[in-house]
Order: sequence, then structure tokens, then C-alpha cells
Amino acid sequence: MKRDGKYRFTLQFGTDSEEQIRVGEFLESLGNKKSAVMVDVLNKYLLSHPEIQNTHCKIEVKVASGYNQERMEQFIRQIIEERMAKMQLNEIPADASKDENPETMEDDIAKMLDNLDLFQ
Repeated sequence: MKRDGKYRFTLQFGTDSEEQIRVGEFLESLGNKKSAVMVDVLNKYLLSHPEIQNTHCKIEVKVASGYNQERMEQFIRQIIEERMAKMQLNEIPADASKDENPETMEDDIAKMLDNLDLFQ
């Protein structure tokens, strides 16, 4: 909205993704310099994408979900492996032999990750 010879806008976005958090934190750090940065960044974008200034151009915004199943599975696997390693260190005497097959633990973890589909 243009008022008193100035354009005034309010931006709001969530913290649902790493991208939103990164941009939000950056803008927050700018203090009163947000406008200068936004003008510079958007002008560079408009120069490299002049087609979006066409009044007949349809702008489509794709919002990526903050949920990434592969990343979530890696995170869960990492936590489980760390906890299992701690349990083994705390419970198994130093001279005891390892009876558990590493592939069995991998299979168990894979089964657990497959069951995560129930939570979607």
C-alpha cells in the first residue's frame, strides 16, 4: 500500500522449515535495514526474471513441507544407534564377546522405521 509517498507492507511467515527460520533470523538481525535489503534482493530477482512483471504472468508459489521422511529416518536411526552404543558400553563387561549380529540390529531398526508410516 502506498501512503504518504512510501510503500508499506507487513510480512508474516511461520517457522515450519529451515528456510523460513533462516530468513526470519536474518531479517530480524537487520533491524531497521530490512527495507534496503528487500529492495536490493527483489530488484536483482526482477532483473533476472523480467517475465514475472508481465501483468498476464501467473505466479505460482510452491511451499515445501518442513517434514522430510528421509531426514527424519536418518535422525531416528542416529538416535537409536547412539542409545544402543551407550547401552552396550554400560551393560557389557569389557571381556564379554559380542553375541549380537550387527545385521540383526540393522534389520530391527529398518522394521521400526517402516512402522513410522503408521504416524503419517
